[in-house]
Amino acid sequence: MSGAGPEWAGKAEAAFIAAGWRVYEPADRELGVEYEAVRVRPGTDRVLFVLYVRRAMCGIAVAGPSDSDPETLFDAAEAYATRVAIIDRNRMWRERGLSPFQYVTHGAVWHFRNILDGERLDGTSAPDAPQGGSRSRRVFAPHRPATLDRWMGEAEEYPDTPTLRARLRRLPDERLDHRRLRAAQRRSIKGLERSFARGQEKALIVMATGSGKTYTVVQSSYRMLRHARAHRVLFLVDRNNLGEQAYNAYRGFTPLGSERPLHQQMPLRLFNKGDVAESDKIVISTIQRLWCKLAGIRTPEPDDAEFRDDEDFKKDLDGFGDFETKAVDRLAGDVARVSYCPELPPDAFDVIVVDECHRSIYGRWQPVLDYFDAHVVGLTATPIDETFGFFDNNLVSQYTYPQAVADSVNVDYDIYKIWTNITEQGSTIPEVSQRVHPDSGIERYNSTIAKVHKQTRDERWHTVKEDDPYTPVEINQRVRSKDQIRLIVETFRDKLFTEIFPPVVDRETGEIQSREIVPKTLFFAQNDLHADAIVAAVHMAFDAGPGFCRKITSQEPQAKKALSDFRNKPGMRIAVTVDMIATGTDIPALECLVFMRDIRTWSYFEQMKGRGARTIKDHDLRKVTRDAVHKDRFVIVDAVGVTEHPKVDSRPLVRDDDPPVPSLERLLRACGEGRALHVDDVATLAGRLSRLGRRLDEPSRANIEQHLTGRSYEEFVVTLVQAADTDRRTEARAQSEVADEGSEIAEAVRPLTDSDELRAALLEAARDSWLLIDHLSRDQLLEARGLRDDEEARQVVDDWHAYMAEHGDQIAPLRIAFRERQSPREVLRVLKELIVKVRATRREWTEVRLWKAYVDLEIARGAPRRDAGLVEFLSIMRYELGFDGEDFQPYRSTVESRLEEWLARQDTAGVTFDVQQHAWLRRVADVVAANATVSVKSLMEGHRRMEGGYGDFVDAFKNSRWEPGKLVDELDRELGA
Repeated sequence: MSGAGPEWAGKAEAAFIAAGWRVYEPADRELGVEYEAVRVRPGTDRVLFVLYVRRAMCGIAVAGPSDSDPETLFDAAEAYATRVAIIDRNRMWRERGLSPFQYVTHGAVWHFRNILDGERLDGTSAPDAPQGGSRSRRVFAPHRPATLDRWMGEAEEYPDTPTLRARLRRLPDERLDHRRLRAAQRRSIKGLERSFARGQEKALIVMATGSGKTYTVVQSSYRMLRHARAHRVLFLVDRNNLGEQAYNAYRGFTPLGSERPLHQQMPLRLFNKGDVAESDKIVISTIQRLWCKLAGIRTPEPDDAEFRDDEDFKKDLDGFGDFETKAVDRLAGDVARVSYCPELPPDAFDVIVVDECHRSIYGRWQPVLDYFDAHVVGLTATPIDETFGFFDNNLVSQYTYPQAVADSVNVDYDIYKIWTNITEQGSTIPEVSQRVHPDSGIERYNSTIAKVHKQTRDERWHTVKEDDPYTPVEINQRVRSKDQIRLIVETFRDKLFTEIFPPVVDRETGEIQSREIVPKTLFFAQNDLHADAIVAAVHMAFDAGPGFCRKITSQEPQAKKALSDFRNKPGMRIAVTVDMIATGTDIPALECLVFMRDIRTWSYFEQMKGRGARTIKDHDLRKVTRDAVHKDRFVIVDAVGVTEHPKVDSRPLVRDDDPPVPSLERLLRACGEGRALHVDDVATLAGRLSRLGRRLDEPSRANIEQHLTGRSYEEFVVTLVQAADTDRRTEARAQSEVADEGSEIAEAVRPLTDSDELRAALLEAARDSWLLIDHLSRDQLLEARGLRDDEEARQVVDDWHAYMAEHGDQIAPLRIAFRERQSPREVLRVLKELIVKVRATRREWTEVRLWKAYVDLEIARGAPRRDAGLVEFLSIMRYELGFDGEDFQPYRSTVESRLEEWLARQDTAGVTFDVQQHAWLRRVADVVAANATVSVKSLMEGHRRMEGGYGDFVDAFKNSRWEPGKLVDELDRELGA
């Protein structure tokens, strides 16, 4: 600002200059300047900027002191705009109405209001405008003059809907692509558009993993670009592989009624280098790369030595070439500060879609989103409290996992538990081992075990100096139990085809089908070394090689190819990962997840669980798993109690499910920044350091203790333990013998606060620690069984009883059909009508869910929990209506009982059957048991066709007193429904 002036006025002028405006005093204006901000001082507490685009006055800005109220400044802006319009009417852009673009600021914070959001271009009020006129919104900086120029052109082209917000109120409903959108996707799009039409700037869409979130937003993006004429859409991710998937989704979309794909109509850009071009309409980027641009930091490349300065950092990478995201995470610190970027200004995007928004937008990265003047759409399957808070609790659509299962968009899951003694209790590496010789003599000797360096993989053997107990939480962090891994993998192998994936009944033929090919299975390991051990155990247990099972983690050089092989090749059956495939990766043929790492965060566990929930067409499934029939479920094999532990998403500073070293690093960083620690955090810190102390070698201990000013490592840890002991403090306070909690904690952590060298030495010791290999302890299997959810099952059955009592009129036709023994086809017709009525009321009440509940409560004893359909629902209704007595009768048992009764009647009538005929009667009963009815056509399917089909049936009964066709009808009537 020319001459001395208030700081707030100087900041306002600097912001206009940075945005591309030429700032003048009125007397200094020059001819030929397209974009001007003419500065006027109407008083000591105000500075006015009158905005001209191509010599037309279109806006006004008022700057005031730091304590100015925005609404007061807007009132001043409107008054000034009226006064300036009278003085310079010939220069007004609009013949009627005030200059539409109004800004107010006190130098640090800017607010903006566009009067045209609530008016037509001619100054008349729009019928669907907000009551009381256009609302203001907070912006990072004034818009570029070119943006105002573009807005003015759009307003002249569409005078009745002159702004984006006006056009969002009039999006056409009839142009939704109903053929390619599921009902939940249509609801999400309509909910989003209704929200934007109401003027809300943020909107949250919650859709179950695998239910088509990305395709939903691709459709929505097209509608906003095409019909609302948005300038540009940004799709924001936090991992490169998710960006690639989104890019492919946009490229694969062809709008309804068009022959050209979207990217040929609206330029699509994967933002991985260079700048966003003015012609780009859809930009896909990681939030890390975007922040680099806004922070003026060069984005790191995979081979950039500047960002590869320590081994621990390298091991922390995850994803396909996601070096840059990890590098930028570290560069950004706790909060990713941003500054004005002329190459990527705040008005660069009109709509921002944040994928997996449960983890991308809080704390560190929120300034990136706050920078842009754009509508923000959040997509997630697993919202947490912070998610709803960021989106102002504006949940425009929610499609839950149970709803997705009910709609066959996702598949449900079963849980199978493998629990061992070491998993539950840990074990002890003994100082002394013993060997029993053939002559019963006992030899005792010092135990020797291997240890592996976590970073270098260097392996050494050393003698155990004393008994070394380890707890379950230390398994695969400090100690690896070889026998625990072996026992879990071998139990998985032994139970795979009997209990985890037991034989099932073919719906069409009634035949029992067993599987022999290992389903596509994903093991979740604790860390990379653990993954190596699991792969070795799988190879041994299944007598297989790398083509059958391999590790897919960030450290694998061919990870992307390995994932493709796992997804598409029949030979590769098992993959082992840490978290590279935990979120966002689509492997539809995956049928089994084996958790050998615990997860305490609900949202992360749900994301990992979602890897198995994808549906797949039967023929696509059989391409990679030849003996699979249909994917109607997946199985979680829980070897660590992950499905039983309570999960949270909010907690103290570091009491989370991160591995010990990252949690220790975060605590030490907090100490270095001088942040006050909660007593829970001090307890966590003491626990981390205590565990670290048990595995320190002498050089590491000496390196740490030289920074402790005469104290031993143990004495320092004891001080932290005492500071975290609230019970001791309460007793001492009663005797006035202790300082307050905050002072004691501050004094206990002072060595960490004051000494960079101590913190560095502790981190170095933690990172350079060794993993002990316990090959001495022998594990025992405690249980291996499927888990039931009795509480949920009871709720389902109780709700079903209540429904039946309330809707007796809907149940009555089925009761009559059973009582009168109407034809099976008529019974099934009535049953299907009932199902349609039930689903209209409670979409999640599927035959599968009801049947599973009856099995879990042991009402349907001994029945398989899955593979339920019309017949199982038929069994439930016969039981509930009292047609099978007091005890639940499986439908197969009912059919077999009816067959025996029919055979007895035939015998009484003097009709006998030979062995071949009896075999065919049993086959017919199998068909009825699976389908509740039988026909001539059904005798031509499955194994019966290979055994001669209906022709062989005719031959078998050609000399019988029964004519074959009439016999089929008779059996259908007597055995069915």
